Amino acid sequence: MDTNMKVKAFTARPDEMDLFAYYGEKFGFSMEYCPEDLTMDNIESARGFTGLSCVGTCDLSRPALERLAGMGVRYLSLRTIGYDNVDVDAARELGLRVSHASYSPYSVANYTVMLMLMCMRKALYIMMRSHTADYSLRAAQGREMQNMTVGIIGTGKIGRAVIQNLSGFGCKILAYDPYPPKGGLPGVEFVPLDKLYARADIIALHTLLNDETYHMISDEAIAKMKPGVILINTARGPLVDTKALIAGIESGKIASAGIDCFEDEDGVIRTDHNYTDLIQNHDLIILKSFQNTIVTPHVAFYTDQAVQDMVFSSLESLHQFAAGQDAPLAVV
Repeated sequence: MDTNMKVKAFTARPDEMDLFAYYGEKFGFSMEYCPEDLTMDNIESARGFTGLSCVGTCDLSRPALERLAGMGVRYLSLRTIGYDNVDVDAARELGLRVSHASYSPYSVANYTVMLMLMCMRKALYIMMRSHTADYSLRAAQGREMQNMTVGIIGTGKIGRAVIQNLSGFGCKILAYDPYPPKGGLPGVEFVPLDKLYARADIIALHTLLNDETYHMISDEAIAKMKPGVILINTARGPLVDTKALIAGIESGKIASAGIDCFEDEDGVIRTDHNYTDLIQNHDLIILKSFQNTIVTPHVAFYTDQAVQDMVFSSLESLHQFAAGQDAPLAVV
């Protein structure tokens, strides 16, 4: 067991500092921090540390992992659920232990339902008009949830929390999951993906990003959806082919979209882009120009409870790795 293990936290934010200090002391770690992502440019600063706490925007590719292993780093824990930035095969070959995070599913689930309601009631459009003192009813008519069929793609912790949140609205709930829970879920009809596309008025994504789910929302998938569908993505940006989404909005097939994750977001999110730092993501700029589309910078997770959970689970996994204990959140 490593005692007094040295741990460095990358992409460490000010709102995490008290939590790192508290849990770091609890687990007996010697903590240091870097406010920037781990990259090949600053990777040398990880030398001398046994464990690293990272996020999904850190470079954990094979070349980075080879450098880290050569420096003596043994354990990597993410403060995010997704770990598609990690070359898992390389980590396994190099003998590195890797974990991801667990946090309150209601952070994302509540935000998801908020986006659903905002899209249904044209909230962004109404608020934009209010800034010009246009308080007319023109084009402001919305829809009601009890009349909707909602399709949930992915019934893990977050997907189930969304279903729980929706249970009081009286809507019809469909779900698709390649590994559905035995016995199903109360009040939920599990259907094949094509049937979910064909029947759902609202579709919400809550699945992991992998080779099978990359661009699952494509031109072909959108063609199978009901006219006037509402699409919500609070999971991973590349689940949606952004160009297909734009085409679906422009054609009117997609009546509204609530997008908290988008492709190539790493160069955009977590940064205050001032006047001289223009955003270069053209597809994002197009999405933001639509008055029926809500785009937020991957903040659905960001609640007080979730931040506490992420820091704790990250440091707990490092402690479990070092102590030779079972680590429930280990991915390698």
